[in-house]
Amino acid sequence: MRKFPYFLVCMGFIAACSDGGTPSGGYGRPGIPGARPYENAAKTNNKVVTNMIVTNDAQVADNISFQLRGYTGTVNSDQYLDIANLAIQIADGTADFDSANADVLNAALYVITPELFNACGTAGNVATCVSDWRADNATIMNNRLKYLREWAEKIDISNAEFYSTANTNLKFTVDDAGNINAITVDDTTYNRIGNTNTFGVDNVTALVYDSAATGDLKLSYSDFGVYKIKNDNTWKSIPFAGGYESRRIADATVQTSVDNNLEFSGAAVGTVTNADNKNLDIRDDRVALTFDKTSGTSTLTADFANWYDIAVTKQMGAATASIDFSNYSGTDDFRLPDDVVSGTANINMGYYGANPSSGIPTEATGTIDYEADNGIQMDVAFGVKR
Repeated sequence: MRKFPYFLVCMGFIAACSDGGTPSGGYGRPGIPGARPYENAAKTNNKVVTNMIVTNDAQVADNISFQLRGYTGTVNSDQYLDIANLAIQIADGTADFDSANADVLNAALYVITPELFNACGTAGNVATCVSDWRADNATIMNNRLKYLREWAEKIDISNAEFYSTANTNLKFTVDDAGNINAITVDDTTYNRIGNTNTFGVDNVTALVYDSAATGDLKLSYSDFGVYKIKNDNTWKSIPFAGGYESRRIADATVQTSVDNNLEFSGAAVGTVTNADNKNLDIRDDRVALTFDKTSGTSTLTADFANWYDIAVTKQMGAATASIDFSNYSGTDDFRLPDDVVSGTANINMGYYGANPSSGIPTEATGTIDYEADNGIQMDVAFGVKR
């Protein structure tokens, strides 16, 4: 472990406690007792709609300003975005130290943690110093990278692509402060009503966005669920899924990047509609998804307590999937024809991750729809994570 001169340790401790005795290592840094966590009203507001990471330039700058409290180096607000980007690059090991502006570099080291700044800010070879510090503090560096990706990395939800089993496309918009303020379904825009997950026209609710990626299943770069939309005074439930195209990872890339099969778990929600237009809501919170390294196939299993158990297998790059049905436990109203135990479903799914260039996904979402000859229609959205 690197050893530091006693006076540097003392100076670091004094600087760290310059804000009311709270270590500056806790300025929004999780896991440090007594530290006041960073808060952003827009992010809190957006989580009412979706738990996806939503961060614009203003939010990045606000977070960096917060984390630089107590920092006495030379820095100005015009550099906040550069500081954020460099801090993330340092944390994930991709930084080009030779081309970095000295003021931005020192501030970025401090943002990661003041201890790193104290250790490496005046080092003769900053890259080597950071590498050594990382080796001794891998857990801290990984935690800081996770934090910075959530709070200080620009990711614009208006660039996220959502699709549905009704072949509609959903797009969010945000205001200057980063608040989700509207959703567009195809060519119709619905404005958000207050700090809720409801949207409408002239404050009359016409759409409810119900994300299923909640609780332990919070996803960072994708989302899924059911949105309810009102047309001609009739409400319809439509499963949806999707995410950030910039964080999407192609099946073929996953296959060449992973060493073994990938196992995901999560949930599936949706509806079953019969020929009489009666609807049945279905849900399973113990869904499993397997990506097969050898074949590149993705297999989803879901057990719907009030309908069928299903197993869906998609070949790499395909837009359809084989679907098997078993263990029916519903009423005759929603039963498939007696001779149907399998079929072909439409599927639209994607794998997502914080670092797509690695080819390693952390989550996946998608939609599946299937129609039987007797008019039974299944529409499902699913979301899973590792």
